[in-house]
Amino acid sequence: MPTPLKSQAQTPGAPVQLPPVPNAGNGGTAVLEAEPMAVTEAEINAALASIAAAPTLEPPVAQAAAVTAVWVNTKKVNALWSINQNHNVWAGFEDVGWRKFAANFDSTAMAFAIISASAKDTQTVTNRREEADKMVHELYVW
Repeated sequence: MPTPLKSQAQTPGAPVQLPPVPNAGNGGTAVLEAEPMAVTEAEINAALASIAAAPTLEPPVAQAAAVTAVWVNTKKVNALWSINQNHNVWAGFEDVGWRKFAANFDSTAMAFAIISASAKDTQTVTNRREEADKMVHELYVW
C-alpha cells in the first residue's frame, strides 16, 4: 500500500491513499475506464412514459404597452445649457423648451452637446426621440 503524502496526512479529512497507477507491468493496479450502459427498449419506453407530454401552463398574455417613445421632427435648438456635473446636458427646443439629454456615459453627453451646438449655430432643424421620461434619447441634425 502506498504511503500517504506528508501534507495529506496532516490535513484532516484528506485522502490517505494515493490513486491507483495503471498497470504497467510493475505490479500497479489497473484502472478501469467507464463505459456507457446498455439500455433496453423497455427501459427507454418506461422513461418516456414518465415524462409529461406537454406543458400544462399557457404562456403569459402580452398586454398592450403604453407609447413610450415619440419622434418630434423639424424643430430648432434655440438654447444650450450644461454644468460641470456628470451627464448633465440640456437643450432648449423651440416647441417645448428645455429637455435633458439621456446621457448614460460621458461620451454620450459630449456627443449630444456637440450635435446640439452645431444645430443651434447653423439654425438647422432637428429630429429627436423623446421617451416617457421626457428626455431626448436620439438627436438628428439636418
